[in-house]
Amino acid sequence: MKIARHTETLERLLDEGNGVITASDALREGVPKDSFYRYVRSRGLKRQSQGIYLSADALPDEFAILQARYPKAVFSHDTALFLHGMSEREPIPLSVSVESGYNSPSLRNRGVRIYYVRPEWHGLGVCEVKTPDGNAVGAYDKERTVCDLIRKRASADVTEFNQAMRAWAKSRDRNLARLSEYARKMNMESRVWDAIGVLL
Repeated sequence: MKIARHTETLERLLDEGNGVITASDALREGVPKDSFYRYVRSRGLKRQSQGIYLSADALPDEFAILQARYPKAVFSHDTALFLHGMSEREPIPLSVSVESGYNSPSLRNRGVRIYYVRPEWHGLGVCEVKTPDGNAVGAYDKERTVCDLIRKRASADVTEFNQAMRAWAKSRDRNLARLSEYARKMNMESRVWDAIGVLL
């Protein structure tokens, strides 16, 4: 009975993950490690990386797999722009933000662009977005991404920066109150209003 219940849970997780399942998700659902790995073998799942497995017909989703491996990493900057449909340029490499002090050599070795932010800013504006393959991942919302772009304006590509700012200004769901709140918390109100004043 217990085995059947675990199998049912694992089937649901695999389905919800569009063919991707992680050992950490299974453990959170109360599935013992030995049951998880027995299921992996019986289903012939392919190991993608440590603790992450794919069904034979699943196409690897780089965004979902990266976040499953590094749950504290939040997609940001150009990658957040892409996930929100504010940029058509595919982000290469992917960009993530982590708390300052976060140390993961394996994340650096994956060729990911890493931004280190203050702990009190790390969770500011995190939302759930869908990857092009339909999986849910955590990324900064549009307003937080605008703040991040303005903070890094000096090193940004001018054309890409201007396109992103115009895309935000034209968004039906843009939220000035939220942008103002983030700007205040990040001590950059004047810089934000200088940048967006000409767009509104």
